[in-house]
Amino acid sequence: MLHKVIFLVFCLVGFTSSVYAEQIRVLGAASLKYVLEEIKNDFLKDRKNDEIEISYISSGKAYAQIKNGAPVYLFVAADVSYPAKLYADKLAPQKEEIYAKGKLVLWSNNADFKVTDFKDILNPKIQHISIPNPKVAPYGRASIEALESTKMLEKVQEKFVIGESIGGATTYVESKNAEVGFTALSMLGKNGIDTPTMSFIAIDENLYKPIEQALIITNYGKDSKLAQEFKDYILGQKGKEKFIQFGYSVE
Repeated sequence: MLHKVIFLVFCLVGFTSSVYAEQIRVLGAASLKYVLEEIKNDFLKDRKNDEIEISYISSGKAYAQIKNGAPVYLFVAADVSYPAKLYADKLAPQKEEIYAKGKLVLWSNNADFKVTDFKDILNPKIQHISIPNPKVAPYGRASIEALESTKMLEKVQEKFVIGESIGGATTYVESKNAEVGFTALSMLGKNGIDTPTMSFIAIDENLYKPIEQALIITNYGKDSKLAQEFKDYILGQKGKEKFIQFGYSVE
């Protein structure tokens, strides 16, 4: 009899755990590929039954997917404008919240094109410059702004190789299909891409508009406890510490 009672208790515990487990889908900006995965893994350490699926694409494409009805609970963008558009479009119950500020870098993965100064981009031997699509990728827009601020845009734009997201643009340089390129600081270093031939410099932040990055819970995720708690974790102290570790600035 005792064994039956114990077995029943275990069954009830298992049933209760499965009932309260949640699964949510998140869209994250491609520049968050490394940092957001670490934040997610830390968050889920004590939540064995919950699942968070994160897809990484450009912020513009993420916005378009959500607007077209994709079942997304939380959107973690690489700027403020796309989450703000969701709220303006009445696709989110509350306004966006800023979680960090990103930093733009120029980098190379080719030892023959070591980057030590922004003006290295003018090297006539450079044939391909990778840049995230400025129409949909915030770091692409920042790249254009930095080049315009230094009056170098017209001198180099014919060499652009456009990546549809920062991930694609970064891959061009990583694979050496582009000699140099623009990416986010969060994509490089010991926590991201780290190779013996890599070099990079942070672009002067006065040369481009601040890359403030925001997140927002969508209408689809407004009743999800897991989405709310994950959002709060990202915005909280542990999330901030992780963003700082990956080169972001936080308030």
